[in-house]
Amino acid sequence: MNKTVIKVLYWATTGLIAVGNLFGAYAYTSQSPQVLEGLAHLGYPGYLALILGPAKGLSALALLYPKFPRLKEWAYAGVTFNVLGAGLSHLLAKDPNFATPFIFLVLVAVSYTTWRKLEADKA
Repeated sequence: MNKTVIKVLYWATTGLIAVGNLFGAYAYTSQSPQVLEGLAHLGYPGYLALILGPAKGLSALALLYPKFPRLKEWAYAGVTFNVLGAGLSHLLAKDPNFATPFIFLVLVAVSYTTWRKLEADKA
């Protein structure tokens, strides 16, 4: 695949992930009614928003900041676990929108794969 195409895919998917996580960080940390209702619907306590909110914000920053590749690896892992947990929670709660987190997971996979290709080209 062309290096330019890989860069475009990387930045497009990483940008979507970062923006989604920054919005999520704000919504969760501010404990918006939609977030609290969603957590309650899934059977989770409201205080989980105060744990996930900052983690979402920090993961977005780690994905965008190029200096610490190990931190970026951990951010990708955290986002993956978060999205898998969300998808499975919605699926088990019989939520009709259960597929949305799994679509987000595809974005994470494309972002991670293209980032690794770009890193390999540097070496």
